[in-house]
Amino acid sequence: MEYRTLGTTDLQVSSICLGTWEMSGAWGPDYGPAIRAVGRAFEQGITFYDTAYAYGAGQAESALAQGLGDLIRTHRDEVVLVTKGGLEQTGEGLSFVRNSEPEFLRWTLQESLGRLGTDYVDVYFIHWPDPLVPFDEVAGTLDELIAEGLIRHAGVSNFDTSQMDAYRSGGSLTVAQVPYNLFWRDVEDDVLPYCQRHGLGAMGYAALAQGFLTGTLSAEQEFAQDDWRAHVSLFQGEEYRQRVAVADRLKEFAAERDCTLPQLAIAWVLAHPAGVVPIMGAQVPEHVDSSVQATALELSADEAEQLRRVAAEAPPIDLSGLAPAARDSRA
Repeated sequence: MEYRTLGTTDLQVSSICLGTWEMSGAWGPDYGPAIRAVGRAFEQGITFYDTAYAYGAGQAESALAQGLGDLIRTHRDEVVLVTKGGLEQTGEGLSFVRNSEPEFLRWTLQESLGRLGTDYVDVYFIHWPDPLVPFDEVAGTLDELIAEGLIRHAGVSNFDTSQMDAYRSGGSLTVAQVPYNLFWRDVEDDVLPYCQRHGLGAMGYAALAQGFLTGTLSAEQEFAQDDWRAHVSLFQGEEYRQRVAVADRLKEFAAERDCTLPQLAIAWVLAHPAGVVPIMGAQVPEHVDSSVQATALELSADEAEQLRRVAAEAPPIDLSGLAPAARDSRA
């Protein structure tokens, strides 16, 4: 496993990060194997773990703590924990709205720390920008949490460059999370260059495009009703089938390199000069093994560009339908 410094922080992290959305219940009720994958990840040298309050209203945080077990206590200086706040559960189910009010962020963080079984997290992210709370005010809140020793660094997720500018006017910012994979490349034009200019660490979520780059989807795929993909248009209709067809072509390229499509997709993200750390999910321990093997796969500039050209033939993906709504007004 290779390790790198996350931006200009003092955090040494594994070159891939284990994500925990698979433990939220959004992919089905049985996430026991995903919990077991956490221990496998540490054995394989993965020291970087990403979670969020909104992943099952804390369910994934509790599951991550269960998977890490005593490692949180015995190897806390090696384990880099990041979580996200700023989304508020609304009523029943797993529906959330954006809320970056100072009191709510503090409450959410304290709850997250309790579930994770730690006194601090290494990075605390604002999960989605809240248009009702000035970003410099949000930055001030997180700087206070840093001063109190509850978080070590502040990060933002799903922010554009103007929003990051506004945030940085009010406090420190060291890490940004963005959606980044062969099918979602918009951040190459602005956000990733911004991170490079300002020394921000970059983490890329959805490295396998919510399953499109696993190589396991078919044109006539039927998702179980407890799988979130059964209920969104992204995985339905002709554009869905076109994306699967492009993924099948990418799978042929992977076979030529004697690797799997997920390994190829991870290697492509790792090749970006911004030093993007891909966040990888693992529904079973074997997924961890595959992701770790991908870190040894090197792509030439020509190969990376060839993959980009093939992927560009897929219909563009609109992420707006997956974003949580804003509140109507500040409380």
